[in-house]
Amino acid sequence: MTGRRGSVRQASNGTWSYTVDVTQPGEQRRQLRKRGFATRRAAQAALTKVLRDIDTGNHVDPSRTTFRQYVAHEWLPNARMRLRPSTLHSYERNLRIHVLPTLGDTQLQRISGSQLTALYAQLLEEGLADRSKAKDGKTGLSVRTVRYVHTIIGSIFKSAVKSRLLNHNPADQAEPPRASAAATGEPTVITWSAAQVADFLEATRETREHALWHVLATTGVRRGEALGLSWTNVDLDAGRMTIVRTLIDIVDTDDDRPVWSDPKTSAGRRSVALDPGTIAVLRAQRAVRNRDKLIVGSTGRADVDDLVFTRPDGRPYHPERCTRMFKAAVAATDLPTIRLHDLRHTWATLALQAGIPAKVVQDRLGHSTVAITLNVYSHVTAELQSDAADTVAMLIERRGH
Repeated sequence: MTGRRGSVRQASNGTWSYTVDVTQPGEQRRQLRKRGFATRRAAQAALTKVLRDIDTGNHVDPSRTTFRQYVAHEWLPNARMRLRPSTLHSYERNLRIHVLPTLGDTQLQRISGSQLTALYAQLLEEGLADRSKAKDGKTGLSVRTVRYVHTIIGSIFKSAVKSRLLNHNPADQAEPPRASAAATGEPTVITWSAAQVADFLEATRETREHALWHVLATTGVRRGEALGLSWTNVDLDAGRMTIVRTLIDIVDTDDDRPVWSDPKTSAGRRSVALDPGTIAVLRAQRAVRNRDKLIVGSTGRADVDDLVFTRPDGRPYHPERCTRMFKAAVAATDLPTIRLHDLRHTWATLALQAGIPAKVVQDRLGHSTVAITLNVYSHVTAELQSDAADTVAMLIERRGH
């Protein structure tokens, strides 16, 4: 124990309290007092614990700061300096929708692991209920999303521990749902054949979104990367486009303010070669955009007016709106149902099956390492290994005759 002084005393109403010196080196003298103990023994036990916590460096001063206040005034300002815009936007959205309604007004120091576990169970139950009722395609919260919420909360409490507002991270005592393969709700990847891609593009040829679907299908870029593409970064004569940013959201304001982000990794900032068919589609798309501007004029925003893909009035597409439009376009055909992101998987699968080296596929997709590419498309490489085994075996057999 240190030489800190503490004492207990009885109040006129018969209850007991303790007072303890909590001054840290270099600080002005500070004392902590806590009242309301029924017995001297209870007050003395609490005092002993405080002295032990101070001695071991685990003491934190009492605070009435709520979870919402800490997030808004301390955690978010620091997070803005550390996190990518897309990550920060995702964190803020999940906190606003899934966490703050339940925990926002609870004092930070009163939140326990069991409360967090109860929150996760509630979110998961509501998500499962939504999946059984939903008719609009919304499936509520999956296990994967609930675990993501747990990660966000854990990060916030970890920061609070560093700030000496907490002496432990309650998220460490919480029990998020298990991430077993059967429970994650991870969608099954379904890809189209080359013929099915061609059929879809033919079926949507007369629609405004045809150029967008074509570029996604023939380049393998991400949804946000295509929606963030500007003519400044498209060189049709050279047959290349450069990915320098991604559109992650549209803030619901009078001018539909877009939320931009840099590519996820340095590899995400890349140049993508275009085939002659895609170049022709983009030339036609440029004519469409020029016609739009003649009809509705400019939006007055340089970052929007130069976009390759927009709505007829020049406003950028909301990424989720784009996903819904793709779903409707697929539903209007007889093709197997796939997600918009599965166009990217389809491109990579077709490329690997065609014998394109994994390193080339990695560069085009913007993966940070080829290991990621091989892991994501392990089902394809497994098929290729089987083909390679048969091919080499046939060569050896022929050599033996």
